[in-house]
Amino acid sequence: MIRSIGEMLEQLRQAEADRLGKSDIRHAPTIGAMYEGLTKDLLNKAIPDGLDLKIVSGFVIDGKGGSSGQLDCMLVRGEGTPVPYVDGLFQWHVCDVLVVFEVKKNLFASEISDAHSQLLSVTSTFSSWVQTPGLTGSVNLGASRRAFSECTGVVVPEGGQWQANDRANQLIWHTIYSDQIAPLRVTLGYGGYSTESGLRKGFTSFLEANLNKLGFGPPSLPNLIIGDGVSLVKLSGHPWCAPLGSDGFWPIIASSHVNPTFLILELIWTRISYAYPVASIFGEDLDIERLAPLLAARPQPREPGFEQWGWMYRLENLSTRQLRGADFDEWEPVEIDADQNVMISMLCSEDILVTDPELQEFLLSKGYDPGAFIDALCRTTLVAREGDSLQLTTSHCQVAVLPDGRYVAADNNTGRLTRWLNRYMARRRA
Repeated sequence: MIRSIGEMLEQLRQAEADRLGKSDIRHAPTIGAMYEGLTKDLLNKAIPDGLDLKIVSGFVIDGKGGSSGQLDCMLVRGEGTPVPYVDGLFQWHVCDVLVVFEVKKNLFASEISDAHSQLLSVTSTFSSWVQTPGLTGSVNLGASRRAFSECTGVVVPEGGQWQANDRANQLIWHTIYSDQIAPLRVTLGYGGYSTESGLRKGFTSFLEANLNKLGFGPPSLPNLIIGDGVSLVKLSGHPWCAPLGSDGFWPIIASSHVNPTFLILELIWTRISYAYPVASIFGEDLDIERLAPLLAARPQPREPGFEQWGWMYRLENLSTRQLRGADFDEWEPVEIDADQNVMISMLCSEDILVTDPELQEFLLSKGYDPGAFIDALCRTTLVAREGDSLQLTTSHCQVAVLPDGRYVAADNNTGRLTRWLNRYMARRRA
């Protein structure tokens, strides 16, 4: 369903953008308003019916006197406050803003920079509000907890009580949960960069010009940047994510040439699904976007021995040839071996202590180094560690044995594994 709607809206977006591009209007503010109006119209068609959601323009406020700059387009819920004597503009509390858009007729380096400045004012407004005492304790952060465990192989500590030596994980956690509850930030260009390599170069040049400045770490980066048919997505878990590397670098930005309207829908509907029962809109969910890694980040002290921490970036330079390929890959469950199957099957019943003498004896009898085996188990993203305890990151983990003897496992909470098995068996019979 989500792909078919995305294809339909993308065709409409392109057709209407072409029509606007042929207009003889030369007044810059009017041109901007035309593209903003087109964006609102498309988004209204993309929102599931029956939800208390609307598209507005205006300002994001924190309820404490702080405000963002004027924003082109916002997806909001509840009620806002009209700006006096200005038709169509509202002030909307940040807690009720789901997504904000900065709309550009053409997106090049200067527009990326301008949009970032505008969206950064939203991040600042959110940062002011989220510091309200006790606020995060009242929010269901289950989606973020799962994303964090899948990325790091570590369980978020109860009550957020991080140990001093967990500073790196704490910064990763902050990035992930912020992107669950902060307004998602989208830079939407109707023209401009038309190649994946061009958009990648434009973004990295923008970032390199702003290194060591506040407001350019992973928590402040936009969730989605769209050019002319190419995009950059943020891998902070809502919905896209990638596991932490063994060197401590966390992939945080990737590029794509997937239909950009599909990416907008994936982003928005994931956020909507946290608050409303709309799981059916994702369809069979057996294809995943092919994403090309661009930027990885590692939390570390700004200087050795200093308490102040920051982020080190590392670029992934890929050739134009490496960026080519299909838009989607087929989703597959995780393939595990027979001994990992034993462990995951046990974890389906209860958590396991890594210090358990019987577990240690079992692993040694199989010729494993216990520590290496546990690390490999966590790298499946199905298992995470909390001190000496192992637990599943999934809500409904299931294991299957294929006819060729392989073991596979996945979260089957939406029936995804069942649908994959049905397709696998149908192909096998064919």
